[in-house]
Amino acid sequence: MNKARRAGHAVLTAVAGMVLALTAPVAAQAATAEAAPAACPQPGQRVKTSSSPAIYLVDPDFQLRSIPDEATYFRLWDSWSYVINDSVLSCFTDPIPLYDAALVKEPGDPRVYIWDAYFGFRHIVDGEVFTKYGFSWNKITERATVDPNPDRPWFQ
Repeated sequence: MNKARRAGHAVLTAVAGMVLALTAPVAAQAATAEAAPAACPQPGQRVKTSSSPAIYLVDPDFQLRSIPDEATYFRLWDSWSYVINDSVLSCFTDPIPLYDAALVKEPGDPRVYIWDAYFGFRHIVDGEVFTKYGFSWNKITERATVDPNPDRPWFQ
């Protein structure tokens, strides 16, 4: 388990006077496909509550990922897009921030990865999955080397 998650410290991020995410990464247990009720957001969905400006993404592991700031959001997507779901925080425990997230690939290699400070490089397995998450092809940047996390592909 990641030290940041074990520490149990709340993270509050503000951009231009607006709070974008409040998370408490404490020993989270991800919801699974079996445990997530049908009313809960599914992998690929970006959601927010009607009472908070925080925006979340449900990742392939049924973990709720908070978008910590506007800069991170626009390294992945072209425009604001989400659904309102006031039960999202009751569906998942302890959102994990997508710190420093970016879409990357190596020069000459067609494979695309999502990188974040928590999980590292996660291979987005195909174009269908990339499209399901609404990622922007224009946001992909090249890095000389990518060291993927083979145990955590971005798969569904």
